Amino acid sequence: MARKSKLQGLDVIEDIESIAERAAQWIREHLPLTLGAIIAILATAASLSALAAYRTREAETASDALDRVSQDYLRAMGAELGALAVPELANPDAAAEIRSEYVAQFAAIAAEHEGTVAGALARLEEGNLSEAGGDLDASIETWRAALRDLDPDSNLQAIIQLRIGQAYEAVERWVEAGEAYESAATYDRFPLRYWAMADAARCFSQAGEVQRARDLALRLFSEGPPELNLPEHQRAMLRELRQTRTP
Repeated sequence: MARKSKLQGLDVIEDIESIAERAAQWIREHLPLTLGAIIAILATAASLSALAAYRTREAETASDALDRVSQDYLRAMGAELGALAVPELANPDAAAEIRSEYVAQFAAIAAEHEGTVAGALARLEEGNLSEAGGDLDASIETWRAALRDLDPDSNLQAIIQLRIGQAYEAVERWVEAGEAYESAATYDRFPLRYWAMADAARCFSQAGEVQRARDLALRLFSEGPPELNLPEHQRAMLRELRQTRTP
């Protein structure tokens, strides 16, 4: 903690934004691995953000508690020191028992430190573990609680919306996925807002919501950077949507 406290001024802000951008990109590209690993990346951003924004004992205590429980969870699941992804245990019953135990621990951190960045991140991981245990509704409810705990303009809100979209997409609930991605795209400073917009268009198209998909495609072509790095099949879909005539 002493090392982190030496960060000052613009260096702190740049570190936070850099970490947030890398975290968002990692989440987008590694949906099957987000369980556990996301918290290891975002906990660092939480600590820095808490120090920069609050400089209070509460924020530091919350960040320390989150880091401790996150590391304990990784060790309980058999991860090696420094690992980000959670390994698959050979015994699924043992894995389920460990997840259940740590859902409660992350929930306790979130309740104790409500209103802090670390508290919201604890909610995020609580939802990850609920989803891994097969309870999607519980995970969505938990993530929405995390959104309520955050500053409305926080990029972390967008990251959580992105996570909600991925969870809905995994079970082919295309409209809900599209709406979550679209929400992530409303944050002007979110580094992945145009990727989120493209994903929203893709999901709405998959759901048969052609007008909503086309509107987003048109916005993406008019507002997004020309060098936006999307898979060719997704570019082709967006071009087709742009040319689609709707009633």
